[in-house]
Amino acid sequence: MNTPSPSESNPPDRTSTDRELSLEMLQEQHLNLKLSVEELYRRVNQIRGLLQTLVMGLAIAILLAIGISGWFAYRLLVQEQIMRRDTEQATATNAKILEQLEQMETQLQRQKVQLQTFREEVPDEFKTLTDTVQANQRQLQILRDRIKQIEPKQPPSNRTQ
Repeated sequence: MNTPSPSESNPPDRTSTDRELSLEMLQEQHLNLKLSVEELYRRVNQIRGLLQTLVMGLAIAILLAIGISGWFAYRLLVQEQIMRRDTEQATATNAKILEQLEQMETQLQRQKVQLQTFREEVPDEFKTLTDTVQANQRQLQILRDRIKQIEPKQPPSNRTQ
């Protein structure tokens, strides 16, 4: 505020209306300032409410993000457990198959040895047996031929006996 000079502070021609006008102006300025302060308080309260809403929105967004990430982590963990169980089952099945394969290979080796032994032993016996069968067939044929030779010489009455 400006301080009035001594000559202005007591002007001789100043009237009571001037004083009233200046009082009204001061009151009007006071009212305007009061309204400005109330407007500022209203705006501060509005901004505070918006900030509170923003903070609550951010908190909700953070909680949602945490929840969603937790859900994905849980889902990943479950899938990992399923994959681990499937892997263990596949490993167990693979071990059983390998064991069966080894057993089959062992059995096949035994059968190969048996077959080799059979091939080594049987040809001699088989040849001997074949020779014996052929000799028996020759003797049988010789006997049949003799029977055929003898049959026409015998009388027909003896044949039926």
